[in-house]
Amino acid sequence: MLVDDAKPNLDILVEGLKSEYKLSLALNGEMALQAAVRTPPDLVLLDIVMPGLDGYEVCRRLRQMPETAEVPIMFLSSLEDVQNKARGFEAGGNDYLTKPFEMLEVKARVHSLLKAKAYSDAVKEQIASELRIARDIQMGMLPHDFSSINEAYSVNLDAVLQPAREVGGDLYGVCACGPERLMLFFGDVSGKGIPASMLMVRAISLARLLAREVAEPDEILARLNDELATDNSSGMFVTFLCAAYRPRSRILSFSNAGHCRPLLISRSQGARWALDHLGTALGFETGLKFERTDVQLEVGDALVLYSDGVTEAFDLQEECYGNDRLLADASALAGQSASVTTSHLLKKVRRFAGAAPQSDDIAILTMVCESAETELSLELHATPEEVMRAVEALKDFGGKNGWSEAELFPLTLALEECGSNIVNHALQRDSKKTFAVSIKRSGQSVTLELRDGGPAFDPTGAPEKPLQADDDEPPGGWGIQLVRRNVDKVSYARQDGQNVLTLTKEFGREANGNQVISAGIS
Repeated sequence: MLVDDAKPNLDILVEGLKSEYKLSLALNGEMALQAAVRTPPDLVLLDIVMPGLDGYEVCRRLRQMPETAEVPIMFLSSLEDVQNKARGFEAGGNDYLTKPFEMLEVKARVHSLLKAKAYSDAVKEQIASELRIARDIQMGMLPHDFSSINEAYSVNLDAVLQPAREVGGDLYGVCACGPERLMLFFGDVSGKGIPASMLMVRAISLARLLAREVAEPDEILARLNDELATDNSSGMFVTFLCAAYRPRSRILSFSNAGHCRPLLISRSQGARWALDHLGTALGFETGLKFERTDVQLEVGDALVLYSDGVTEAFDLQEECYGNDRLLADASALAGQSASVTTSHLLKKVRRFAGAAPQSDDIAILTMVCESAETELSLELHATPEEVMRAVEALKDFGGKNGWSEAELFPLTLALEECGSNIVNHALQRDSKKTFAVSIKRSGQSVTLELRDGGPAFDPTGAPEKPLQADDDEPPGGWGIQLVRRNVDKVSYARQDGQNVLTLTKEFGREANGNQVISAGIS
């Protein structure tokens, strides 16, 4: 890009350079900045004395724009004093040539600057490629599929890590240590980039090894600190939180080494801090001792571990997201699944920060305590009393899973309606005949399946119709309309000579976007 308000100067430069380079021209600073945004150049030849923005200011603005921050800039000016040249370099220039100039020298300097830029670009691309590989390796060390752990320990886990750079110093870990103990790790290394990520990988790896032979989190931290503090020539330190969860008793044991206080979210108390003390970070000195705190969890309680990239996220006005906002946002997530909790908190932080650049790594790990009972099967006789037995079994199942009466009501209503239809219509109240009901929980959803050997009948074929008390009974009966409005999904199949009706309810949201509806209809 050639920038000069004197057309004769541009003509000379164009004539000398056009055979070797693609050229763009600008007669003033504003034109140059606009063109640079649209098509960033590889090199700028810039005059200083121009109307409007002078060359110094244009150079400063080019350095401020991400598209041209590292593009080489050579001043071509009649200003030949040392002060003028120094000012040009201070503004961000790479070279300075005074007018009148010899075209041979211009070509030599242009060639040199472009060659240096090509070398710099190649080195940056190689570094970027290596960093992408390092990021893939680091992210590959993190657990992503928690399904086997969720099933084995009756928990619901979810996590996210977004480094501020290609690689970061925040990491989390989950370690299965036999049927009676699940270990959770969460840490943050001082600093960023590759040195931080290497130290955090070492810390997590050592913690996993220690967890297999040491049961208590405070002892794990003490041993881990001694390992990291020995020969710590870099002077880096690690904040680290270690937790042991015992699913049979639902007791969670914490020890903290200077990390952010974890959150507990419960239906009865909302969000609160699980620990009052922070402890001392790892890596400063050997021989440190750490406190342990035991917390009794209930079904549905959620533990949220996070890095300071969450609470210390800043918006464009340099306001901090902070602990108070985190507590308020987390309180609204009582009873939600781990994935909903994690993604919601991340969205809240991102929305708060807006267009502000991410200042630190962001990591969140959520664990929701669930009931060990995930499935219940019933074989029922075709009587109204058996239908109510199924309803009571559903209530008991929901209570063990930590679901409130308000959450259970739509399901029990739907089960009672469908069960009554099977008894009264499909099986004609023949108490010798039976039908089956299975109840299955998966995360924050529950599925009811009803099977009967009556005549083939698909209730889902009835068109949807709003419930109006003064309406005649719609096609398909009031029952299917009522069921549709109290669960999230209804499906039917005919299998092996049986009617199979499946009802699915997602907790944490209203059925079909509507309020739960009840009516005195049978």
